[in-house]
Amino acid sequence: MTISNTKSLAIPLWIISTGVIIVFLIAAKKLLIPMVIAIGIWYLIESVSRAMQRIKIDKNKNRKMPRWLTLILSSISIIGVLVFGVKILVDHFRTMVSSVSKYEDQLQKVLDQLSRVLPIESGMSFMEFIEQYDFGTLVGPVFDTVANVAMSLILVLIYVIFLLLERNVLKQKLTNLIRDGSSYKNFLKVLGKINQSIRTYISVKVFTSFLTGFLSYLVMEFFGLDFAVLWAFIIFLLNFIPSIGSITATSLPLLFSLIQFGSFGTFILLLILIVGIQILVGNYLDPMMMGSRLNISPLVILFSLVAWGSMWGFAGMIFSVPIMAVLIIIFAQFESTRFISILLSADGNIDVEDLGKPKSTGKGN
Repeated sequence: MTISNTKSLAIPLWIISTGVIIVFLIAAKKLLIPMVIAIGIWYLIESVSRAMQRIKIDKNKNRKMPRWLTLILSSISIIGVLVFGVKILVDHFRTMVSSVSKYEDQLQKVLDQLSRVLPIESGMSFMEFIEQYDFGTLVGPVFDTVANVAMSLILVLIYVIFLLLERNVLKQKLTNLIRDGSSYKNFLKVLGKINQSIRTYISVKVFTSFLTGFLSYLVMEFFGLDFAVLWAFIIFLLNFIPSIGSITATSLPLLFSLIQFGSFGTFILLLILIVGIQILVGNYLDPMMMGSRLNISPLVILFSLVAWGSMWGFAGMIFSVPIMAVLIIIFAQFESTRFISILLSADGNIDVEDLGKPKSTGKGN
C-alpha cells in the first residue's frame, strides 16, 4: 500500500474508531461509571494519605506515619464520608417527598403570584399545575439517579479495594511490560503527569466544593431554610460540574426558599449571599489553587461537559474535566495525535515525552 493510500484511509479509520469507542462507552457505562468513580476515590485516598505522611509524629526523631497506616486511615475516612453522604442524600430525599403536603399552601401562593407574570391560568390549583406540566418526568430521573448511586456504592467500594491492592504490584507489572529502559522512563514521566493533574484537580475540587457547601449551609441554617444539609450536599456535588453546576446548585435552594418563606426579600438576601460565596470560591480561590496545571481550553471544557454528559449523564459531567486533561496528556505523546492535544489545550503549549524514543523532546506545539 502506497503512502498516499495510507493517508487517504487515515480519516475514515479515525471516524470509525471514534464511533466504535463512543458506542462502547455508552454500552458499557454501567460498568465503566462505577470504575471511574472508584478511580476518583482512589486518587482522593492517595492525596489524603500523602498529606498524612507529611505529619511528624515525633518532631525530635523526625518520625512520620508509615505508608500502610496512612492508606488504611485515609481509606476508612474517605469511604466513611462517602457512605454517610449517600445515606444523608437518600434520607433527606425521602423526608422531602413525605413533606410535600406541608408546603402545598405556600406553593399555591407562589403559583398565584407567578400567574400574574407568566402564562399560567389564574386560579389553577397546585395539583392541576403539576399534572399539566408533568413534573413527575423531571423529578423521576433525579430519584432514579440517587437510587442508582446507592445501588452502585457496593460495586464502587469493591473497585476501590482492588485498586488499593493492585497498587503494590503495578510497578513490577509495568517493568515486565515495558522492557526498554528509555521507553519505561518516558512512560513513568507521562504517568506522573497524569497522576499529578488528576490528584491536583480532585483535591482542589473536593476542598473548594466542600467549602462552598459548608459556607452555604451556614447561610441557609441562619435563615432557617428547611433541608439545609441536603441543599449544602447538593451544592457540594454540583460544584464538580463546570459552569452550569454552580448555577443549578444555587438555583435549587433559592427557589425552595421562595416556596418556604413566600418572601422576595428573603429570596434576594439568600441570592446575594449564596451567589457571593460561589463567586468568591469559584472565581478566586479555585483558580488560585488550581493554577494552569490542567491546560484545557474553556471551549473544550464546555464541549466535553455536553459530550460526556450525554454519554454518562451526571457522572460524565463530573468527570469530564479530568478525563479531558488525561486525553490531552496522552495525545501529546504520539506524533500522529499531537495536533489534537494542541487544539484541546488552553495555550497550544504541551509537554511531550515521546514514548518509545530515547530522549524527551521537551515542549511541542
